[in-house]
Amino acid sequence: MKSTNVAIDRNTRESVEFLVPFTSTLVNLLSTPNLTLWNFKKELKKIKINNFSEKDIHFESSSIVNNFKVYILYGGTRNFMLKIEGLSNYIGFCIMVTNKGMVVNDDTADNSMDLSKSLKEQFLLNYKSPYLVTDTYKKFLSKD
Repeated sequence: MKSTNVAIDRNTRESVEFLVPFTSTLVNLLSTPNLTLWNFKKELKKIKINNFSEKDIHFESSSIVNNFKVYILYGGTRNFMLKIEGLSNYIGFCIMVTNKGMVVNDDTADNSMDLSKSLKEQFLLNYKSPYLVTDTYKKFLSKD
């Protein structure tokens, strides 16, 4: 039983080590004023977000990155919505960010997983400014 808890703790820790800098990077990018659409896409590609669609002045993206579904709706620096949803062991975990603020939930699905609560707690404990760039996040950025 103890080895299972150690594995769960390690998986949650690795997820937090990825999710905290990833979320911060996205929020900073979405909040950057006077960023051209070309540079915006280039920066998103660096963090493995590749599915883009554009209509008029709006930009939309939906990708799966490291076991999280990432959805972005962008209409400019003061007009964006970011949603990061947990998959697999983290079903029910969700981060919603707009230009007005952030909400983190652990029960957004009917079948929310127990680990989503642990992930939420650890994410909120570690999400602060400035954040540390973790080895887990560095490995993610270096993968093709």
